[in-house]
Amino acid sequence: MSPRWSDHFTRRARAEGWGARSVFKLEEIQRRTRIVRPGDVVLDLGCFPGSWSRFLIQAGVRRLVGVDLQVPQGIQGIFLAADALTVEPSVIRDALDGPADLVLSDMAPSTTGHRLGDHVRQVALARRALTLAAALLRPSGRFVVKVFEGEEAPGFVRDVRERFEEVRRLRPEATRRHSIEFFVVARGYRARVPDP
Repeated sequence: MSPRWSDHFTRRARAEGWGARSVFKLEEIQRRTRIVRPGDVVLDLGCFPGSWSRFLIQAGVRRLVGVDLQVPQGIQGIFLAADALTVEPSVIRDALDGPADLVLSDMAPSTTGHRLGDHVRQVALARRALTLAAALLRPSGRFVVKVFEGEEAPGFVRDVRERFEEVRRLRPEATRRHSIEFFVVARGYRARVPDP
């Protein structure tokens, strides 16, 4: 591993046996917002390698469904090897066995270094997460999604605000300094609003 990636959070993730340092982003989001509740039914989009899923199980969620092109191993839950951009909501709903209380997305494209292109492709993933949340959340449900800063980000955040009662932007401490990502944390899904 290159020394520039071997920061405090990477070393801590390795020492504590987490699959990825991103778990500390969710840990901080939870500490600041209490978005995960014991007994929740949760959809984890972009779940590989499983750090968020493992954190959710430890937080006491009742049912966890994860979706990614690769699925994590050795973690309690139901994992679908599928492309979140094309998987049918009905397939996920069946795995959830009803509506979700919380939808989380840490999805990101394989970055190319072309900032605009990476941004556009990542916001497309965030929009897909919002579409799936709209299809699968129960009324008053909750949503957490990663977004890359850029020209399409404000419009995306506005779209989330149209569908949820309370929306916050957070940039966890574990986010790398050079990263353009932030997280949108939303509560109070307005189920009457049409799908995006």
